[in-house]
Amino acid sequence: MTDHLEEQEMEAEALSAIFDTAFEIRSDDQPFVWAVKLVPVDCGGDEEEEEAANHVMVTLVVKVPLNYPEECLPEIDLEIIKGLSEDNKNELLAVANAEAESNQGMPAIFAVCEAVRAWLADNNVKGLDDASMHAQMMRKAKEAERKEVSISAIILSCHEVLKREWILVL
Repeated sequence: MTDHLEEQEMEAEALSAIFDTAFEIRSDDQPFVWAVKLVPVDCGGDEEEEEAANHVMVTLVVKVPLNYPEECLPEIDLEIIKGLSEDNKNELLAVANAEAESNQGMPAIFAVCEAVRAWLADNNVKGLDDASMHAQMMRKAKEAERKEVSISAIILSCHEVLKREWILVL
């Protein structure tokens, strides 16, 4: 049987070293509760710059069960700091839980943090917490435009490849 307590303490130590002041131990008693403030753009602790560069922020809160990581998953919750709606929170929780499941049996909190941070980086836009119809329409239009640009880039790349292949054939 593995010493879960020792593994959990080592994971907390590693998270503290990686996230520095963004990592907080909310409960020293088992089951532990850890929190990590996550932002899309790390500004090296400059709070003013961080506020300007990041339109979305969350705190990942993890309750660490006694037999984590080998036998169960951490219990994950999110606290919205800035810029997200409840729908965004639920989507982000699904991302976090999926990442935890994919790392089942091993320390997973860092991987969960990275998945959350990647989602935040992809969605670092003003107004995600604005639930008005106008804001929703503008976000959908911008997303459609992004997809169209991506498809256009793919088509252009394929066209260039085919053109080179055609030249080689001749």
